[in-house]
Order: sequence, then structure tokens, then C-alpha cells
Amino acid sequence: MSDRAARPLMEDDVETTTSVTAAPPPVTTDPAAAGPPERRTPRRPARRIASGRGRVLRRGATGVLGTLLVWEVVARFDLLPRDALPPASSTIARAAELVVDTTFLGNVGATLWASLVGYLLALVVALPLGMLLGLSDRLYLVSSTVIELLRPLPPVGLVPLLVLVAGQGLEMKAAVVALGCVWPLLINTIHGVHATDSTARATARSFGWSRRQVAIRVVWPSAIPSVLTGVRITVSVALILCVGAEFIGGSTAGLGSWLLQQSMLPGGIESVCAGVVIAGSLGLLINGAVSALETRFAAWARREEA
Repeated sequence: MSDRAARPLMEDDVETTTSVTAAPPPVTTDPAAAGPPERRTPRRPARRIASGRGRVLRRGATGVLGTLLVWEVVARFDLLPRDALPPASSTIARAAELVVDTTFLGNVGATLWASLVGYLLALVVALPLGMLLGLSDRLYLVSSTVIELLRPLPPVGLVPLLVLVAGQGLEMKAAVVALGCVWPLLINTIHGVHATDSTARATARSFGWSRRQVAIRVVWPSAIPSVLTGVRITVSVALILCVGAEFIGGSTAGLGSWLLQQSMLPGGIESVCAGVVIAGSLGLLINGAVSALETRFAAWARREEA
């Protein structure tokens, strides 16, 4: 053992150790003495989101303008018969006249109302039933075969039967919309419930939560993104189904019946194309509104799930 290791601790060593291990100076809480706070570059997610949306809108507008240009060229150079495809310019002009035509707007309103009634009926059936089947494996196994059997049936193919049962009015059109939209909504709801983290559900149960509390506060927020995806997909389908039901079912009011009447008139193809353009624009607006709601509520669901 060296002399330094064997030497006992002397007074000088104590003073040296004390000076080395002296307490640090007290931290002041005075804002003036602490100096200005550190500057941080603020994040701007809203600006990035707005920039991304603007880019999507510009690209979408470019696609629409390109399609109209091709349409105009095909019609002007008679690549298709003029009585089958009028020029895009005259079609847009006719559409501008129709948006202030009270008769046309009344038919559009009848179609939108029937689509809304049928879609709400599909939501009322699909969401609670999807939650129930998603939470109960036994019920899901019993009903899955029936669901897969009925889901491929085309709703428009059932129009003759529905006309016999419900007539040619609102009830028939709403039933067609509901039958077409209920299955995607139901399947997406079931899948959203099945995708819920089992650990989160078990943890909630361990804290004494009831099944109802777990379903509302854990399962439902987790399933919302999948449900909203189903809503976004089917909300435009509702309009298509309603117009198809008006075509086949012989309705006296609605966009489908108006298009059918115009197609039988001499030179009515321009009005038909203009009506189709307006119907497509309505579908685009509805889809954009639902996409905005999907973004907002999906973010809320992620916060609730966290």
C-alpha cells in the first residue's frame, strides 16, 4: 500500500475537500435577474396544412380543366357524334342556366332529401349494430355469414320489389339508399371496433369501468377513424343510388326523373350532360365536406384515445 493511501485524513485535506464540494450558488427566481427567456422558433402546422390543401386544390383544378379541354376538343372535331356529346363550353353554359331554374332545383332538392333520409336510416342501423357485433365475438360469428350473403345484392336491382312494397315516392328511394349504404358502414364499424387496442380495453376494465363505459370512452373513439372512412365512401354513393332509383322506379320528382325526361326531348342531350355535371359537382362538394369532418373528428378521436 502506498504512503498516500495509508496516510490518515489531515486537516488540510478536509479544507480542500470542503472547498471542492461547496454548494453551488442559489438559483434566483427573479425574472429580471434571470435574463430574457430563450427564444424558440414557433411551429406553424396550420400554415403547412393550408399549404398542403392549396396544393391539392391546384392539382384537382388542373385535372378538371384538362378534362374539360379534352372534352371540348373531342366534341369540336366531331370525334364523337354531336348528338351524343355536346361541347364542354355549351354544356357549362347550360349548367349555369339550370342552377337558377326553379324546376330543376326542385328536382335536385327532392333527390338530396331522399338521399339524406336513406343515409340517416343507414347510419341509425349500421352504427349501433356494428358496435354490438364488434364487441361480441359470438354474435359476429353467427351473423357474418348472413352479412356476406346480403352485402353483394345490388340495391338498384331491388327497385321493382320496393316499388311494389313502398310505391314510387320517397320511401322507395330512401330504402334503396339505405340498403346500399348500410353494408359498408356496418363493415367499417365492425372493423374499427375490432382494431381497438385490447390492452387499453383490459386496462379500463381493471379500473372497474363497466362495459358501457369501455365501449363509449375507449372503443368508440378508437373506431371513429374507420367509421368516418365508411361515411366518406358511402356519402357520394347515396346520391348515385338515389338517382338510379329514380331512373328505374319511374319517380315523378327527382334528378333522375328529370334527366330521363330531358333525354327523350329533341336536343335534350345538352341538358342531360349539364345535369350530370351538376350532380357530379354536388357529389364533389359533399365529399369535400365529409373529408373535412373526417380530418377534424379523427384528430379528436386520437386525443380521446390518448
